[in-house]
Amino acid sequence: MRPKDKQVSQSEADRLFVEAERKEESGERKAAFRCLLQGAKLGDGPCMVNVGNFYAAGTGTRRDLKEAALWYKRAYRQGLRDGASNLAVDLRNAGNLRGAVAWFRRAVALNDGDACIELAKMVQERRHGRSKAEGLLRRALSLSPSDLSDAGREEAERLLASLTEQRR
Repeated sequence: MRPKDKQVSQSEADRLFVEAERKEESGERKAAFRCLLQGAKLGDGPCMVNVGNFYAAGTGTRRDLKEAALWYKRAYRQGLRDGASNLAVDLRNAGNLRGAVAWFRRAVALNDGDACIELAKMVQERRHGRSKAEGLLRRALSLSPSDLSDAGREEAERLLASLTEQRR
């Protein structure tokens, strides 16, 4: 694709994303899904993540975790940590802990502070897990506000204090 074509595609994807938000807010979930799907097919990462979310929740379309995973992986390949993190959550909720750990690690590698916390909660009960969990929580706390929500920061501090107290 030539640079001009890429710019046109991105501006169209941006327009579709905004249109999807408007439609979802007005309760037009199927129309919102169609807008996001169009944007995702144009290669827009945020649209891909949201298509995955819609499939995972069954919003505006049938619930399909395999299709959600496909879109999350595409978003991840574009460097979006939300794709990895959302896939990890779906896998964990489905009982696939090994897969969840692998995808949380991918999100952590992209500085997703909330993924650090979720992974810490999963590994703390394993052999040598407490020290790994502490490391993940410290990593989360070292991240910038754009990489860790305020609520995540509070949770990480609370969990780290609890782990430290257990060690005493």
